[in-house]
Amino acid sequence: MAVLNFGAGRDLTINFREPIGIQQGAGLHRLIIPVRMLAINQLGDGIPLDVSGCAWLSMTGMEWLGNWRLERLQATRTMEFQTNLVLTLSDEQLAVIEARRKGGAVQLLFDTDVVLYDPSVPANSGPDLWPVRSFQENVHIFSETWRRMLDQTAIAFSMALVVPVPLDASPQARVGSHLRNAIRKVNDGEFEDAVTAARRAVESMSGNWESMRSIVDTPRDDRSLDQRLSLLRHALFSLASPSAHDDPVAASIQWDRETAMTVIAGVAALAATKSAMTPAAAEDASEEDDGRTADSRG
Repeated sequence: MAVLNFGAGRDLTINFREPIGIQQGAGLHRLIIPVRMLAINQLGDGIPLDVSGCAWLSMTGMEWLGNWRLERLQATRTMEFQTNLVLTLSDEQLAVIEARRKGGAVQLLFDTDVVLYDPSVPANSGPDLWPVRSFQENVHIFSETWRRMLDQTAIAFSMALVVPVPLDASPQARVGSHLRNAIRKVNDGEFEDAVTAARRAVESMSGNWESMRSIVDTPRDDRSLDQRLSLLRHALFSLASPSAHDDPVAASIQWDRETAMTVIAGVAALAATKSAMTPAAAEDASEEDDGRTADSRG
């Protein structure tokens, strides 16, 4: 519990409680944490109060999660009252949290700013007119509690893939750019364009891809993991190819959200698998990529 002094004996206690749930949304979800406050000493009732800040994932370092606010604006009370802190988390952030916690507890650090506007303070009081007090609060969420919140909101039954995307001109960056564009197209209802963007992501992938002919020539039970991943690449390229053509067969295919997301998810999973490829391997693969892509088209 933090006790904040706003001068002249005006004090506010603020206490973060255990999270009560995760409200599921359409790709964005709300982590709900109760906050209890109490005006004490010379701080009276009904003074406008703003509480907000930013949150960090603090298990393996300091990873910024985003800004948070109270569910609604508040005013001070001389009897303890409770409101809710709301932190928005995306599918991707939940996937990162799951990866970082490795089945253990979740640790969050909340930077908090409390702004008090007291009408009894003269308008010419300078910074005292809008006094701000800041503090940090650590919130520890036990593994069982976190898992229960996910289960109750059905988020545990969905899955987000985190694909490392460097901000440069590398093949990985191009793959990530095309995948982000594919997601934007899905959100805009442009499903055929989304599949085309996913196909471009496949084309941008570097890697030691086996040609389809060499895979087919290898007995099925003797195919290596690299050959099987290459086969997946060819299959994904083939699946996404009709969206970029205008022949009768392509025109007969009607893409919807589910089928578009199937293609995007497959491409993202393959990209995530290949993201750990060594730079040397990527360079070698890049030199051969044109020939192998042409083979994929066949």
